[in-house]
Amino acid sequence: MKQKSMVSRREFIRNTSIAGGGLIIGLHLLESCVGEVIVNPKFKDPLPLSENVFHQDGATSITDFLQIRSDGSIFVALTKYEMGQGVSTGLSAIIAEELEADWSKINIRYAEPIKDVANITGGSTSILSHWDLMRKAGAFAKSLLMATAAKEWSVYVDQCLAQKSVVQLLGTKKTLGYGQLAEKVVVPENYRELFDKVPLKYRSKFNLIGNRLKSKIIPDIVLGKHPYSIDLKIPGLKYAAIARCPVFMGSLKNYDDSAAINIRGVEKVVPIKGVVIDEATHVRDGIAVIANSTWAAFKGKEALVAEWDLGEKKNINPERFEKECYQLLEKEEGRQILVDEVVHEVTDYDDTISHTYEFPYQHHACMEPLNATAQYHVDSCEIWVGTQSSDKVIGNVEKHFGIPKENVKVHCHPSGGGFGLRYSSAYALEALMVSEAAGGDLVKMCYSREDDIKFDYLNPFELNKHTIQIKEGRIIGWNLKNVMDNWGGLSAWLYYDVPNRSANEIKVKGFTQMGAWRSVMANAEGFSTECFIDEVALALNRDPLEFRLSMLPANKMLTVNHRFKCNLGRLRGALLLAARKANWGVELSSGSGKGIAAYPYMHGNGYGAAVTDVSIKDGTISVDKVTLAIDCGLVVNPDLVIQQMEGGIIWAISAIFYGGTDYKDGSVQRSNFHDNKVLRINEIPEIEVHICENDEPKPWGVGEIAGPVTYASVCNAIYAATGKRIRKLPIDKELKLRENG
Repeated sequence: MKQKSMVSRREFIRNTSIAGGGLIIGLHLLESCVGEVIVNPKFKDPLPLSENVFHQDGATSITDFLQIRSDGSIFVALTKYEMGQGVSTGLSAIIAEELEADWSKINIRYAEPIKDVANITGGSTSILSHWDLMRKAGAFAKSLLMATAAKEWSVYVDQCLAQKSVVQLLGTKKTLGYGQLAEKVVVPENYRELFDKVPLKYRSKFNLIGNRLKSKIIPDIVLGKHPYSIDLKIPGLKYAAIARCPVFMGSLKNYDDSAAINIRGVEKVVPIKGVVIDEATHVRDGIAVIANSTWAAFKGKEALVAEWDLGEKKNINPERFEKECYQLLEKEEGRQILVDEVVHEVTDYDDTISHTYEFPYQHHACMEPLNATAQYHVDSCEIWVGTQSSDKVIGNVEKHFGIPKENVKVHCHPSGGGFGLRYSSAYALEALMVSEAAGGDLVKMCYSREDDIKFDYLNPFELNKHTIQIKEGRIIGWNLKNVMDNWGGLSAWLYYDVPNRSANEIKVKGFTQMGAWRSVMANAEGFSTECFIDEVALALNRDPLEFRLSMLPANKMLTVNHRFKCNLGRLRGALLLAARKANWGVELSSGSGKGIAAYPYMHGNGYGAAVTDVSIKDGTISVDKVTLAIDCGLVVNPDLVIQQMEGGIIWAISAIFYGGTDYKDGSVQRSNFHDNKVLRINEIPEIEVHICENDEPKPWGVGEIAGPVTYASVCNAIYAATGKRIRKLPIDKELKLRENG
């Protein structure tokens, strides 16, 4: 039989990439200074020395945001981080709308961090913070192209029409494509002024925004062209794996590397001294094995013999820690947080209702394990990494290594999942520490799947105690008291229209490293608030939907401890839409239940509500359907909204049944997807997502709304089906429901 010729992934990419020159037009996205741009004399390749399919030999450079090749291909360079949430497609659609571009010609590339600009992705803020900037970017580029066409034809600009990447001379069949015009564009000296004053399209004239546009990155992912940092290959690259101290804040005593150094391909073994930069940035003591392949590095790590000083945290008992947190909740007042504009002490009331809800530590378990490539020099360094905050990487490198920020070069890659984990800079620092210890070698450091789970930056453990006072069937006072492990802070968005809303926060030191986890504190606080409101409604013999609506007047903005005020009308609208689509109020059969929840995610100023249907089948809880409604303002791409909601729902249900973590002697016991489970496809419920109609002038946040409403609506549905109230996650699907409080 004739053997087929095999082509490597990278050879395929190189052979199928498109060559050519063209124009580079761009804008630095300054979140704090709308309209300002910085002109770079040379376009920066985001993957220097690597095989980059977007390389632009001979291209004219104006700034570093938008490129147009001579063949008409358009490349948008992003300063927001793509981790599978689709922000690259969303932001590109905004710029393409104003550019009047042919959507089929839009391609994505990833920009390096911009000095002195916020290069951070999180909080469901990418689209809302870049809406105006991206529109102006596209509109300014279009104005340059039209002016160039008008000059070619010796006519006024208003005799030209731009559409689908072509400029047409009105009243004739004359056209010039953007690719033809690109190299002839002249950028005027008053570029910044023109950019800030460029006219924008009316919403009624949008052709792309609001339509279902296919993801721009999926083809690259399928063809192996998506530039994940784990795929990076650079001449002279070494590979590193690290044996880390199994207990947080422990230290290395000594080690024997004799067996490791004899592994074929292993070149060096070096110790790494851990460091704590801040509460969310901690590198553990470890031993790095450097080799000529990842496999050799991993095998060398396995062969190491290490002796660790596990420190005090090896003695922490999770059950005792949990009990102490409950005791603190009763004994300590904690830090007061302003929620309501005016809070009076409530002394005259008929009844008090109080319950406590527990949200556990949670693992991220991204598909792409943590990794970073780095090369250390005495007064400079270079890092290739998938990160949600290149600013934190640069700042913490300066803080720890003493390298000036301007000498820290970071190449940003998209990643196979982020969920807040890649907001940490620790793994980038760790790779640089390995390079330093190895004498400046160019090193790619990669976690194994087991490393990725055992040394995860976990979502904080959190207790929320809600207490209300009732007078004549109405809530007249509401306090949220919180105990949280040491990362982040209490959001305290008590968003129902009741008087005297207050919050208190108590910080504790746990036994592991903390980090952001999709929806962050909104997870625990949405879960607790909406389960509590359900309990109050039933205690007052009120329908859970009707009770919520009674506290959500349609035309009120409520102060909720955030720079945005909560728009109760938008939250009400989402709640009504979800209830209507899910047939709230219909009679259910025995063993079935519906649960409802609503939540505003104020960082993104987005609003959501969900109704969940569950049933008991063969003694096991089955989540049958989740109906979710979202109000995220003006919708850029409905497909992206729906996908984000679907992903968030699956994420939350996984946490409900399989979340948390397991500790023994201070060490995480979970190691892979067999013991840190996520929903399998046969467990995924039917999901309906409905987008609220509105007249909002701009888009708001999307990505972190689904989680909070899903936790609560599922648990409320379980109560409706079983009579068992859920106040602690995770739970057992076989009805062995944990109860407390």
